[in-house]
Amino acid sequence: MADQDSPNGGQQEAQPQLTLKSLYYDIFDGINALIYDPFCNRIVCPIIIALTSIVTKIIISQVNYTEIDFKTYMQQIELVNEGELDYSLIKGDTGSIVYPAGFIQIYQFLYKITNGGEDIILAQTFFSYLMTFTNFIVLIIYTMVPYLSPWPLFFLLLSKRLYSIYVLRLFNDCFTTCLVTCTVLVLQQASYWYSTAGSTFTFLLNVVAADIYSMAISTKMNALLYLPAFAIVSYFLNGENLLKTLSVLFVIPLIQVLVGWKFLLPLFNDEEASYLRWTYIKQAFNISRKFLYEWTVNWKFVPEEIFLSDYFSTALLILHAGFLLVFIFTRVLTPKLTGKPLKQLLLDGLTKPFKSTINKNNLIIHSEVGPKLVLLIFSFMNMIGVLFSRTLHYQFLSWYCWHFPFLMYASGVNFYQGLVLWILHEYAWNVFPSTPVSSLLLVSLLSFILYKVWKNEPFWYSKDSSAISSSKKNE
Repeated sequence: MADQDSPNGGQQEAQPQLTLKSLYYDIFDGINALIYDPFCNRIVCPIIIALTSIVTKIIISQVNYTEIDFKTYMQQIELVNEGELDYSLIKGDTGSIVYPAGFIQIYQFLYKITNGGEDIILAQTFFSYLMTFTNFIVLIIYTMVPYLSPWPLFFLLLSKRLYSIYVLRLFNDCFTTCLVTCTVLVLQQASYWYSTAGSTFTFLLNVVAADIYSMAISTKMNALLYLPAFAIVSYFLNGENLLKTLSVLFVIPLIQVLVGWKFLLPLFNDEEASYLRWTYIKQAFNISRKFLYEWTVNWKFVPEEIFLSDYFSTALLILHAGFLLVFIFTRVLTPKLTGKPLKQLLLDGLTKPFKSTINKNNLIIHSEVGPKLVLLIFSFMNMIGVLFSRTLHYQFLSWYCWHFPFLMYASGVNFYQGLVLWILHEYAWNVFPSTPVSSLLLVSLLSFILYKVWKNEPFWYSKDSSAISSSKKNE
C-alpha cells in the first residue's frame, strides 16, 4: 500500500509496527539503560530509597526480632541515667560497656523514645529510618562520581545480612556507618567547591567533616580505620596547608572530650576523678580486646590457637600498616594525583607549613574527579582495615557494605561479574556459624577486589569520561 500524502503534499513516514519482537527490544533497551546508563541514576535513586523503606518495614512486620545486645544496651543506659560514672560498673546481661560516650548519648535517646527499650517495634522502625537515610546519603555520594553506571546502586538493596543488622539486631555499628557516610559526603562537597567557593568555605567544610567523623568514632572505634584517609584528604582540601590541617585534626579529640565530658571530668584532678577518667578511656578505647573464635567470620580457616595468639594480632597489624603504606605511596602520593613529585610534596609540607602549596593539577581539588577520589580513598583504606581486622563479627558487615558495590565498580568488573561476586560475598556472610570455607572465601573476595581496584589505574587518575569506568570495556 502506498504511503498517504501529508497535508503539505509530502509523504508521511511509515509508523513502526508494534510487534512482540519490537516490544521485547524496547524492554531490553529499558533494562539495559537502568543498568548501564548514568542518566538513569535520577530514576534509580528514588526507587532505591523507597524500596529500602518498604523492605525494612516488611521485614519488621514479617520476621521475628532477635535479641542479642539491645537489651544489654538499655540496661547499661539505665545505669548511666541513674548516675553511674564508673565504666567498669556499667554492665548488662552480655557484658560491660565497651563503647565511647557517643554510643551512650545515642542510646539514651532510644531509651527515652522506646520506654526503656520496651517498645521494640518503635526501635526497629527508628532503625528502618536510619537505614533509609544512610542509603539516601550513600546514593548522593555515589552520584557525585561522574558517569557512574546505575548497577552498583542496586546492590545497596540486596544484602540479607545488612537488613538483619539494622532492623532485627539494632546494633550501634549502624550509627557509626551513617556518620561516616555523612563525613565522606561533606568532604566530597569540599572537593567539588574547592575552586569556586574559596579556601575559607572549604576549611569550614573540613571542620564540619571532622566534627561528624569524631562523633562516628565516639559511637564505635571501627571508624578509626578511616583516619589515614581523613588526614590525607583533609591535607589536600586545605591546600596542603599543614597548620590548617592540624587545626582540622584537632577537632577530632576536642569532640571526644566534649562528648565524654561527664566521664572524663577534665576540670577535676582528685584521685576519684582520675580513676573514673582512666577507667573510661581504657574501656571505651580498648584496642587490645580479645575476641571469641566461635564468632569470627573471617578467620575460621586459621587454627584457634593461632587466632588467639598475640603473634597473629601483631602480624595483622603489620600487614595492615604495610598495605596502607604501599597504597598511599603507589596511588595517593603520586605525581599523577598530586601534580608534583613526592620529594617536592614532602619538602613543601615541612618547609612551608603555613602556606598553601597545592598544585593546581592536584586531582583532589578537581571538581569532576575530586569527589570520586575522596570516596575511593576512604573506601580503599577502610577495606584494607577490614581485610586485616583482628576479627569480623556478623554486625561488622555494616562497616563496609555501603562502599563495597562502588569498589566492585571501581575494580573494572561488569554488572554480571559484579553479581557473581556479590552472591559469593552474601554467601560468606550468611553461613552461620562461619566455616573455614566461608571465611577463606570472604578473605579471598576482599583481597581480589582490593587488588583489582589498585590495578585499575585509569579509574584513579583520568579526567576523561571514557576512562572513568573501565567496566565499560567488559560490558
